[in-house]
Amino acid sequence: MAARPRIRKRAHFPPNLHEPRPGYFTWRDPRDGRTHVIGRVPTAQAIHEAIEANLVAEKGLVRKSLSDRVSSSSETIADLVARMPLDGYKQSSLYTIKSAQKIITDELGHILCDELTAKDVASMLDEMKARGVQRMAQTVRSRLMQVCLKGVALGWMQSNPVEVTEKIRVKVRRRRLTLETFQAILAKAPEVLDYLENAMLLALVTGQDRSTIARWERSAIKGDVIIASRSKTDVQIAIPLSLRMDAIGMSVEDVLARCKGTGVVSRYLLHQTKSWGPAKRGSKIRIGSLTNGFQKARELAGITGDDAPTFHEIRSLSKRLYDAQGGVDTKALLGHLSDATAAIYANSRGAEPMKVRVSC
Repeated sequence: MAARPRIRKRAHFPPNLHEPRPGYFTWRDPRDGRTHVIGRVPTAQAIHEAIEANLVAEKGLVRKSLSDRVSSSSETIADLVARMPLDGYKQSSLYTIKSAQKIITDELGHILCDELTAKDVASMLDEMKARGVQRMAQTVRSRLMQVCLKGVALGWMQSNPVEVTEKIRVKVRRRRLTLETFQAILAKAPEVLDYLENAMLLALVTGQDRSTIARWERSAIKGDVIIASRSKTDVQIAIPLSLRMDAIGMSVEDVLARCKGTGVVSRYLLHQTKSWGPAKRGSKIRIGSLTNGFQKARELAGITGDDAPTFHEIRSLSKRLYDAQGGVDTKALLGHLSDATAAIYANSRGAEPMKVRVSC
């Protein structure tokens, strides 16, 4: 069978130079078939490097002896990723890790473990940052760091090339939710989902996240408290039903009464009030519906922009309102295990002016 003809724009490429993705080049060593990453460089530079490499290969200047080739490692980054344990992670974390590992395998999987360089890693991360996915680039770097540590432990790598690459710092873009903005969105909530208003109020007075309130059962009410189980940290929080948020004039007990007063028999505090497609009346709501419903209500309220607050920002607003009210241990309420995490949620990111407190 005749060889596949070259694509016209690559007709001038020297032998062994390949462009698996636009602007990203590799060179295949004709002696052993190994693929070496050139990276994201100008076409002229890739051609120049490939010509030089071809000359070296032809002259045998870098030819390894048989003993060197036999003793060298043949494991690739893809092999190493496949050895990474995935036990003990929460479902949400597992999804993120698998996504990061897929990117690592797609971009670097063909490279031999002992040939992975900091340049290979930096080139991949720079490409991701150029596409505007800094957060994912940060996640990929973190996971690749663990992958390479595993490689060193297995003896497949002499060192960890990720350690010398630049750390990725992601600037927070999403603006905080203010009480005025919350109330504007709350007013539009009934137009979007029949349970969205209760969900927003429940999140605000309890300080809990979407995952917790979406699966909260009525049985979680124990006497004068309701037990919140944080799936992310396995922390359990006993929230007094008498806890009252003065800013909206409602207590936890008041909001729970609203949730139970829909006239629908359900084991869940937030539930479908009517059948819709596969969702049956009284069934548990989907977490994604809170995200999408909040976004639609926010848009109806005229609050738009790439940095517009999401449903998760209700959690920060809850902490800030209770902190301003005083007398509430918001670190315990939100289930934070460290002061550093609590401080992140307390930061209004410029949504509210700093207040000068004067003690008499």
